[in-house]
Amino acid sequence: MRRTKLQNYTEYSVLKMLIFMICLLGRTASQFLGKMIALIIYYFIPIRKKKVLENITLSFPEKNKKDIQLIAKNTYRTFIRILVDIFLISKMSDKDIEKLLIYDEDVIKKALSKDRGLILMSAHFGNWELSALAFAKKYPVAFIVAKQSNDFIDKMLSSFRIKKGFNAIDFQRDAKMSFRSIVKTLRKNQILAILGDQDAGEHGIFLPFLGRLASTPKGPAFFAIHTGSPIITAFGVSQKDGSMKMKFEELLMPNTGDEKKDIEIINTIYNKRLEEAVRENPEQWFWFHRRWNTRP
Repeated sequence: MRRTKLQNYTEYSVLKMLIFMICLLGRTASQFLGKMIALIIYYFIPIRKKKVLENITLSFPEKNKKDIQLIAKNTYRTFIRILVDIFLISKMSDKDIEKLLIYDEDVIKKALSKDRGLILMSAHFGNWELSALAFAKKYPVAFIVAKQSNDFIDKMLSSFRIKKGFNAIDFQRDAKMSFRSIVKTLRKNQILAILGDQDAGEHGIFLPFLGRLASTPKGPAFFAIHTGSPIITAFGVSQKDGSMKMKFEELLMPNTGDEKKDIEIINTIYNKRLEEAVRENPEQWFWFHRRWNTRP
């Protein structure tokens, strides 16, 4: 159903009001309030609740109904916490933002020493928006982003990202220009970050993920193969103090001589590592996605 300008503006106005309230309250009070809001949404405004419960149930057949519902509730809490932090980032200094990300810098330095750029394969896991902004304070990095359905919110996010040093590449706006930007980024020995955990539709490759075949994006593997750029998988776990602890792991590039096979191997490793992260902290993955929507 096509969105109206009035609907977009109403959502945008509500969001602006929430941002004002959150900035007024501060992080601790806003996060506490966010927990209450998350439970209200879960019980009384069940946005995609059916899909969330279905995804968790099929991914964890060994878990009972009570455990599945607890993961679902905590997923809503995680998402609200992410939203609160995104809004508060606009009031934080660059130094404070950078401090919120904990990671092994040697892994990044080793990959960049090859002078072929670097591809970070990440996911909608933990507080991905905060991780992206904090990481961009230390390294020149470009992120593949998706256009928001609400044009007002999309412009607001784009402006915010640019202001905070976030170089965003939107394939949906101009695929040809985006491709050039990606190649340019890697040739300058900079970092390209991609969240590869959404349904890739009929253009993806079907590979196992959490017990089912999922259409997985080919893009990151394709770019790595054709540019010679190394790949690092990057998943961050939100800590109680609000920081993000990142796990960076180099992905050794296959060289079978068959591009299709190499893309399959790269994405199989990515899916396996993400699955391990999700099983360890299931409430920190974005279960709202229609991850298995496209079927083989």
